[in-house]
Amino acid sequence: MSPMNLKEALKGKIPEKDERYIYRAFEIIGDIAIIQVPKEIEQHKMLMAETLCALHKNIKVVLRKIDDVSGKYRIGKYETLIGDRTDTIYSENNIRLKADPTRAYFSSKLGTERERITAQVKDGETIVCMFAGIGPFPINVAKVRDVTIKAVEINPEATALFAESLKLNRLKGKIEIFTGDIKDIVPNFTEKFDRIMMPAPKDAPEFLDLALDKVKKGGIINYYSFVPAEDYDDLEETVKKQCADLGRKVEILAKRKCGNIGVCQFRGAIDIKVLD
Repeated sequence: MSPMNLKEALKGKIPEKDERYIYRAFEIIGDIAIIQVPKEIEQHKMLMAETLCALHKNIKVVLRKIDDVSGKYRIGKYETLIGDRTDTIYSENNIRLKADPTRAYFSSKLGTERERITAQVKDGETIVCMFAGIGPFPINVAKVRDVTIKAVEINPEATALFAESLKLNRLKGKIEIFTGDIKDIVPNFTEKFDRIMMPAPKDAPEFLDLALDKVKKGGIINYYSFVPAEDYDDLEETVKKQCADLGRKVEILAKRKCGNIGVCQFRGAIDIKVLD
């Protein structure tokens, strides 16, 4: 990794007045880099992409993010600046994932969180993963735990990538993929589960009742929520009240921040144990 960042590398190559618009941060997924180029410096986008590739020799594709994640399938919009493909193989925690940001949402920034959840899971657990995406949470867990996971995702492009990733990994556990709306699929599961994973913070609150209905007494819900900074300290009590309003008594086992989302907003992670 070069000690020089993109802003430093572009010094003297673009007008000084434009330097303030350069984002220092970018995301790397496999050999793909995702950058943001504000409209104010759009004329420098190719120079920025080429400079980034020069700084990081492992980067073969550069995508410019031009719109945030949106819509039913939670997909962002991208412009290809360098490269002739948008798919890649991403590795974390000894697993491999087939990823394509233009087809399905994926964040490499949650690798540590996925490792944390995997460490909680015990052999023999039955698990539902809601909002499974391309499969990073289920595959991380099933790689090292003898578990049975039902993974549900509405985006068919995501589950297609997920299925490809299953072929890339030798798993200790079993994963069954379901494509469709959680509210159509999960109610049809007849059994109760030891654990429910809910890794999509934006939509999680409206699915908490379904998670509580499908988790066993003593089971765990790994719950995520977007939280304004001023509300973070009260997150435990907020979640406990939400569960109480839905008729379940719970204990909060852990609370942590999993990165910033925009200005003064966190992704909060809550581990919920259902007591009755």
